[in-house]
Amino acid sequence: MKNRRNENLSKRKAPLLLAVLLFCGMVSAGCGNNQEILENQKAYRQVGINKMNEGNYAEAVDAFQKALDQSQAVIGDMELDICYYKATAQYNNGDAKGAIATCDALIDYDDKDAKAYFIRGCVHLKEGDSENARQDYAKALELSGRNYPLYLSVYENLSGAGFTSEAEELVAKALDLGGDSAEDHRERGHIYLIRQEYDNARKELDQAIKAGDTKALLYLAQVYDAQEDDKKAQSLYESYLKQDDSDTDTMIALGEMQLEAGKYKRALELFQQALKANDKENEKNLRRNEIICYENLLDFANAKEKMASYAKDYPEDEEAQRENQFLQTR
Repeated sequence: MKNRRNENLSKRKAPLLLAVLLFCGMVSAGCGNNQEILENQKAYRQVGINKMNEGNYAEAVDAFQKALDQSQAVIGDMELDICYYKATAQYNNGDAKGAIATCDALIDYDDKDAKAYFIRGCVHLKEGDSENARQDYAKALELSGRNYPLYLSVYENLSGAGFTSEAEELVAKALDLGGDSAEDHRERGHIYLIRQEYDNARKELDQAIKAGDTKALLYLAQVYDAQEDDKKAQSLYESYLKQDDSDTDTMIALGEMQLEAGKYKRALELFQQALKANDKENEKNLRRNEIICYENLLDFANAKEKMASYAKDYPEDEEAQRENQFLQTR
């Protein structure tokens, strides 16, 4: 479990190690089988991620803490990763001070930790501290080099918080990062897509696709979708799903296009495939669309059964309650 790069920490580093141990909550788990400890740590980490996906942040923090408790007072990549998750869960659980303290300890341990700066910047921004947020974001970007996804994440956060001009300046800088890899072309194409510069987006994404980049298919589909070229968009969405059949957002987008086109059987397949992924955020919309597909396929038996279950789980949906009463009489 020990990370070799941490075995020779100098005396100067020792207090920083202690700071991370205290703030992230790592304690010695005592003696034990290293493989067993690692498996327990991974299991608790996964529980924490699952709880976050369910929106149960208090239990997520508890699970991440239990994962850290397995660490035997050693900091490696796994422990740092768990601390990032813990800080995120702390903030979402309403503990902004705790989240910032966790990030502070990570930065004290390694002042070149771009991810810790980014997470702390997100917390500051959501707490209304835009000055510290911008400083942390700038530091994260400075340390990350040519990291297009990070630029886009900061752009989306600043834009969503109303700092439109700063966000626009940021994506303009990102376009100057350079690079000729498939990923570089794909990410520049993504930026042009966001800026609605569709001709430039297509040029970059075509380059990425020629180099074998799968995700560029998705972004190019979104370009044609934005331009209301449904035929090309659907074809590209289908091609992308053949390469990556785990992307629920794409399944939903394609399913809704098929639904609008009256292709109810294909739409139903896509919605049900997405439902199998247990996507809590989109579950309500997916289940509603599933019922609509059954109704349009004149499969009222399945529509009736699915609607009864939906109406029970979402009593606030008044339209669904009325429709449920109608279906029960068929």
